Amino acid sequence: MHDPNSQECQAIRRVLDVLGRSWAGPLLWAMLKGAERYGEIKAGAPGVSDAVLATRLREFTEHGLAERLVDPGPPVQVRYVLTDAGRDTRTLLGELQAYAARHPEVLR
Repeated sequence: MHDPNSQECQAIRRVLDVLGRSWAGPLLWAMLKGAERYGEIKAGAPGVSDAVLATRLREFTEHGLAERLVDPGPPVQVRYVLTDAGRDTRTLLGELQAYAARHPEVLR
């Protein structure tokens, strides 16, 4: 039996704690497709609330998945740009999509 306190299990748990939060996947996917501004990201994840979007963007920056860049303007513009770590989620999200396609019975 595998030790749930092993480094491997702890690492998986930490990743899922961040990427498994509500709307994290769809928001990262929108950003991977090129959305950088708040409105673009929101449009890329229809149905997400402003509160959840703002929270996830803050978390993405806190965890090093994205950088918040402010162009002083005028007008002031804020962009959220994925870091290398954020861009690396493309592989993870792609694998999750492939898993879902192969095993729809698990997702009922």
